[in-house]
Amino acid sequence: MTRAPHDWRRTHAVIVAVERYNGSDDLNLDGPVHDAVGMRKWLTGRGVPAENIQLLASPLEHNRAALEAAHPHYRPAERADVRRVFQDELRTIDADWLWVYWAGHGVQTQGGRWSLLYPETRDTDLQGADADSLIDLMRTEHLPWDGVDRVTVIIDACRQALPAGVHELADTPDLLARTAQIRPERPVYWMRACQAGAVAKQRQGTGQFTSALLRQLHAAAAGGAEPDLDRVWQGVVEEFARARDADGGRQRPTVYVSDWNQDVRPVRLGPPAPPLDPEKLRFRETLVLEASGLLGPDPAGPAARVAARLRMEFTEAPPARGTPSVEELVDWALAHEHGIATLLHALDELTPDRRIGARAREACRRLQPQWLTCAEHTELVALLARLDERGREDVVAAAHQQFGPTALPAHDPAALADALEELVPRPHQLPQLLSVVEHFAAFTEGAVAAELRTWAQACAVRLGMKEVLLDHRARAADRAERARTAGPAEGRSIQIRLHPSGPGQRRAYEVWSRRGAEVDALAKVDTPAAPEEMRRGIDALLAAHARATETVVEFFVPSTDLELDVHRWPLDAGKPQERSLGTDFPVVVRCAELRQPERRHLWERRWSRVSGATPGDLHWLPGHTHSFAQVRAAMERQETAPGAMTAGPARTRSEIFTACLFDGVPVLVWDTGAEPSLDERQLRTLLGSEPLEHLPQRLRKLRLEGDADDGHPGRRLALLWDDPHRPLPEPLDLSAP
Repeated sequence: MTRAPHDWRRTHAVIVAVERYNGSDDLNLDGPVHDAVGMRKWLTGRGVPAENIQLLASPLEHNRAALEAAHPHYRPAERADVRRVFQDELRTIDADWLWVYWAGHGVQTQGGRWSLLYPETRDTDLQGADADSLIDLMRTEHLPWDGVDRVTVIIDACRQALPAGVHELADTPDLLARTAQIRPERPVYWMRACQAGAVAKQRQGTGQFTSALLRQLHAAAAGGAEPDLDRVWQGVVEEFARARDADGGRQRPTVYVSDWNQDVRPVRLGPPAPPLDPEKLRFRETLVLEASGLLGPDPAGPAARVAARLRMEFTEAPPARGTPSVEELVDWALAHEHGIATLLHALDELTPDRRIGARAREACRRLQPQWLTCAEHTELVALLARLDERGREDVVAAAHQQFGPTALPAHDPAALADALEELVPRPHQLPQLLSVVEHFAAFTEGAVAAELRTWAQACAVRLGMKEVLLDHRARAADRAERARTAGPAEGRSIQIRLHPSGPGQRRAYEVWSRRGAEVDALAKVDTPAAPEEMRRGIDALLAAHARATETVVEFFVPSTDLELDVHRWPLDAGKPQERSLGTDFPVVVRCAELRQPERRHLWERRWSRVSGATPGDLHWLPGHTHSFAQVRAAMERQETAPGAMTAGPARTRSEIFTACLFDGVPVLVWDTGAEPSLDERQLRTLLGSEPLEHLPQRLRKLRLEGDADDGHPGRRLALLWDDPHRPLPEPLDLSAP
């Protein structure tokens, strides 16, 4: 871009900052006012007169004073005021350069339209301005025809898709421009915080994008020079690239440049892609040739239809005026995440009688290893976002059950969708992501599970694998039904009795398999075994007689062994698929040592309350309740509680165990850390609100997260789960043969 002297007194700016919305407090956003003040300060620092800046804001109360100090005469950012400024008041400005800045919530509504939400937005009524229409307006009669030689537009707002079922709550965004574009050549430089379908992140009360942009603007305009926006943009791109390398962030700012300084050039859609290496260039050429063959000898018409389809999914203007060439279509797809899969689907739909060949599909896989289309990925992220974090943890657990432990981020719906898509693909088989979705949905009730099934089936139809998916769905449903009908009382379990004996950590042990009233003795090891030997023996028995994720593993231990970390014992030790016992199976501990026969009725009475209860019914034993007498008194006062939970230090837990067992407490959850850091609220949040009967499975899922994250508190939780109606079989004779 040519750098020419500029009189900053002939610059005009419109700044919009929306923090407070009319809905619930969850809608409010703390930060846009700070960003708006920063943008205003940069402009006035260049020499833009304060009277040339129109600032519209809906501030949170604690940011109002700072806003009034910076711009005392700010106006509301409500719908009527925004429309008045953009549709009427800009007509009379006397300026060479117009800057527009908008910060607040943004969503992607039906048809891929980008809506910048007004303060009038409520939870069930999302109202906003159409961002694309805002750009169109810059070339209409709403700006002086013989003025405003160039426009810079900056939008720091999310562009996240609305979840399925919420689209109807969003109004069609306002078209700010309804008249013809009389100045189509007016240059526009449009910078956006993120790509379609993504979130614009906040850090420390300011937009991550605005912070980076202001840093680059200050650096580029040092000494009063006019900023080279291309160089500014490159600096922003590099900052975000470094952030992605450091923390795996997904936010990718994008830019749309049209006729800037009358320098006609193609639209740039985001950060410049690195040049393709020779191998990828070869695959690109293969794809171009294959696509040309499909489009036929006169590709203009078919290419236009493919471009129209891509335009709907990319929500971006095509990369060239008129009908793009086949090469331009391929490069346009390469510039987007999921773009190649989307192009492939568009070509398949255009020529259903001539499906794209194996060479082209291999080229697509090498160029961009994603297999979801843009629309499929956007819908999946929206569905995962509708689940709470516990629900997404269940999705992660389904993945682990299917394919073994792997690090999957349950906290971030978009990152989770990406990680699931990246699971090791199985050529010519149902993608693992669809297997995970089907397994999760089979064991889960609710609208989201049903919509995930619909989504998965649509993906399978596109891939030509509908019958494979339906077969997988039937098997998953059968497994879920067997698990439901078995129930916790009649379900399969492995019972293991440990006998501390011999020097060090050596133990003798016995193992039984139990299903309902049927009990089979599996092993008796009466010569004390070293820990590694014992673990290998139990591992082999579980592999032969237990079902991963379904079989409850019960360890019967003396009171001194209640804190033995049996759930962290390794399976397949030393092998690539090594994992913890407690991630493959629901693991619980039991202890009959301190149960008194005359108090058994108390034990049975509390156990009867497990059915129909939730973890919220467990009584919290705070840290100061640790002596035998204190715990007994606390549980006597909570005689209807099915059990208890605690996060006391290790030195107090022996007294807690003794009192709970003596007083008939059948369910006890505790943090095994020497100095636990969990409080009651954190522990209840971890345990969730599902039926208490599912607690062993809940802890198994938490342990899965703990295997992937050493800092996850779920890896430290232990569970006493003592069903008086599932006793240990009669002891075997442990005397040496």
